Amino acid sequence: MKIEQTYLEDHQLEVTVEAEQDVFEQAKHRAAKEMSKGKNIPGFRPGKAPYQRVVTHFGESAIIDHALDHFLDEVYPQIIDEIDREPYGPGQVKEIKTLEPPTFVFYIPLQPEVKLGEYREIRLPYEKADVPQEEVDKILDRMLSQQASIEPVDHSAEEGNLVDTSLDARAAESDPDDEESYLLKNQPLPVMIKGKKDDQDKEWPFPGFSRQLLGVSSGDSLELTYEFPDDDTVEEDYRGKEVLYAVQVEGIRERVLPELDDAFVKTVSDLESVDELREQILEELVAQRAMEEENTYVNSILEKILEDAEVKFPPQMVENEIDGEVQELESRLKGQGMDLEMYLKIQDLEDEGLREQIKPNAEKRITHGLVIGKISESEDLDFDTQEITDEFKAILDNHFADDEKGRAEYMQSGDSVALLNRVSSQIVTKKTLDFLMALAQGEDITDFLKKEETEEEVVVEELAEESSIEKEDTGEPAVAAEQSEESPAEKEQEDTPDTKEDKSEEDDQE
Repeated sequence: MKIEQTYLEDHQLEVTVEAEQDVFEQAKHRAAKEMSKGKNIPGFRPGKAPYQRVVTHFGESAIIDHALDHFLDEVYPQIIDEIDREPYGPGQVKEIKTLEPPTFVFYIPLQPEVKLGEYREIRLPYEKADVPQEEVDKILDRMLSQQASIEPVDHSAEEGNLVDTSLDARAAESDPDDEESYLLKNQPLPVMIKGKKDDQDKEWPFPGFSRQLLGVSSGDSLELTYEFPDDDTVEEDYRGKEVLYAVQVEGIRERVLPELDDAFVKTVSDLESVDELREQILEELVAQRAMEEENTYVNSILEKILEDAEVKFPPQMVENEIDGEVQELESRLKGQGMDLEMYLKIQDLEDEGLREQIKPNAEKRITHGLVIGKISESEDLDFDTQEITDEFKAILDNHFADDEKGRAEYMQSGDSVALLNRVSSQIVTKKTLDFLMALAQGEDITDFLKKEETEEEVVVEELAEESSIEKEDTGEPAVAAEQSEESPAEKEQEDTPDTKEDKSEEDDQE
């Protein structure tokens, strides 16, 4: 078998394989025999018809198709052995060049590769911004606005007032006595008068309509005209027409805000005073700002690392990431009583268009994830297995509560393993990002690394073991061993695969 391989820019191998003709002929004969077993070919028992009679009965193309499935199943493992590269997933036959001799072109995706630069030399300032008191005031104003009441007023209409109107609308040149000429008739319309700086482009029935009502009083009537543009953004009945609106003002109302006092605070929270509410809002804003700043900072570090790194991954990896994002979207939509088909219609998208929208972020997540994973492998970071165990247990406790049967069944399923892996991955990622943040700020990173035993500690341990053995031999109680008995957390840490042999294997991989 002849194999030629070419590395492609999208991190796949193009492998051209030329196999022996007699091997494929044997595959065709096996296929013909299998196909004839389930069919009645006149004059022959099932599976006993000669090859040419089977070809005449089924057609050569059908036999070749059947033979190819088995033939490729046999050939593909040999190809993987020959190329000496680790595939990311199964390859695909892109072309059958010829069957005499059988020659195929495979595309084989390769495992991602990451080459890091001098990321330990990166230094970036981490600037934390204070939360201004104005942001607290904005949230308080919003809370007051949500509790506002709408009450009638006696004065003329002002900005922010709600004007209750009734509209008639017809083409300006039409006969007012012709009932069929009216586009609107006695149409009730409450209108909030916008400010000068507010966006008025999307107002109905036309842009700027609300400010035409400034100064009107209850019982007033007025006529307004507006010429609509002749384009597709306008409803067909109005397109290119000058429309006359007869507006009848039926009343004016305004929003009355409650007073910001302790009584108000008790109606919207379990707090007792305005000061407590301000403090709580400030704490939440500070936490939110800190999270946003940290995410921005981490992304800046990763982008800086990528300037001096090389990250390669196959297109199949991106497709898998997009598949996962689409599944998450479907799950979220289901919780909102909507399916993906309805969502695509609302967004005016096809399936492929949605995937193209998702693709840039999917590629970014993959790139960042591979860099984080490579750094966590390269650095001897100290991961606390007890933290993983505690988080895993907390999730189970929260989900199953007292449902011991459900918990036991879940633990026997593959879902529990997937959850444990996800929790482990999240904690490892968080630890690695914290390490990179400390590194970029020039801080001491000692606490992030595993502690190496000194020669003195090793000697003490060896002496303790020898002492324990001697006391066992003499039948005396092993006091030293009892005094050094480990806590359950320490024992669990010891039981993890962190032996010298495992460590050596990891070093070899690195």
